[in-house]
Amino acid sequence: MKLLILLSLIGGLSACAGRPPVPPPLELRAWDAPGRPKAVILALHSFGDYSAAFDLAAPDLAAAGYQVYGFDQAGFGARTLADGRWAGEARLVADAADTARRLAERHPDTPLFLLGESLGGAVAMLVASRHPEIPLRGLILAAPAVREGIRLRYGWNVLIGSAATLAPGYHLDVERAPDDPHLAPAAARRRANDPLVMHEVRMDAYWGLIQLADSASDEADRITVPTLLLYGDLDTSVPAVGIQRLRDRLGAHGDYQTFPRGPHLLLQGRHWPRVTAAIKRWAGARATSR
Repeated sequence: MKLLILLSLIGGLSACAGRPPVPPPLELRAWDAPGRPKAVILALHSFGDYSAAFDLAAPDLAAAGYQVYGFDQAGFGARTLADGRWAGEARLVADAADTARRLAERHPDTPLFLLGESLGGAVAMLVASRHPEIPLRGLILAAPAVREGIRLRYGWNVLIGSAATLAPGYHLDVERAPDDPHLAPAAARRRANDPLVMHEVRMDAYWGLIQLADSASDEADRITVPTLLLYGDLDTSVPAVGIQRLRDRLGAHGDYQTFPRGPHLLLQGRHWPRVTAAIKRWAGARATSR
C-alpha cells in the first residue's frame, strides 16, 4: 500500500514537472528609427540575458533607419520563471513567431528581419524553419546556438540529459566578470551586476538549451530566407565546427562574416560597432531588393 502511494505521488510530481510553465505577459520594447524606417528588426537575446542585451546595438541600428524591437524571452529577464525554470522550446518559438506576425501587420510595407544572438539565433532559425508563412526578408544570426558536428555530441546529450533528469533543480554558477576584456565595458558591468541577468542556471534549463540548439541544427535545411551568419574567432561557446556545418546547410542563400578577436556575444563585444556596420550593409542591400 505504501509503495502504491509513493508511486502515485511520484507520478503526480512528474506530471506537474512536465506541464509547461506559464511566463508573465510579453512586453515589447522599441528603439525607434527617425522618420519612416527602411526595415524592421526583431531582436532575440541570448540565454541568461534579456532585452537589455541590445542596449548598445539597437540605438545604433535605429539611428541608421532600422526600427528595432525586442522583448524578454520566456524564462528570462522580467519573464523569469520560479527557480529559473526552462519555459520550453515551443513557448520560445511561439512567442517569437507571434511577435513577428504582429510586427509584419503593424509595418505591412516594410521589410522584416529577425536578429538573434546565441539562444536567440537558434529561436530565429526555428521560426524561419517552422513558420514559412511569416514574410521575413532575412535572418541575422550572431553566433547562433548550433551543435552539429560536435565530437561525441550524442554521448554528451546522454550525460547532460541524465543529469537533468536526476537533479533538474541543481544550479550551475555562471561567472560574469565586470571587467571581461572581450566585452564592451558597459556590457560587462551590466551582465555582472544586473539582477535580471542569470547568475546561476538550473540543470534542466541547460538541458533545454542543448535540445533547442539540436533542433536548430537539425532544421537548418528548411531555412529558405537569406541569412547573414556572424561569428567571432574567440568564441568558446559555439564551436567553429557547428558554424561551418550551418554554413554548409545554408548554402547559396547564406552569407558569412567572421570578426577577428570577436567574442561569443558579438553585439556586446568591444568591437560591436563593426558588427552593427556589417548588419546595416547586409540588411540595407536586402531591404531594397525583392
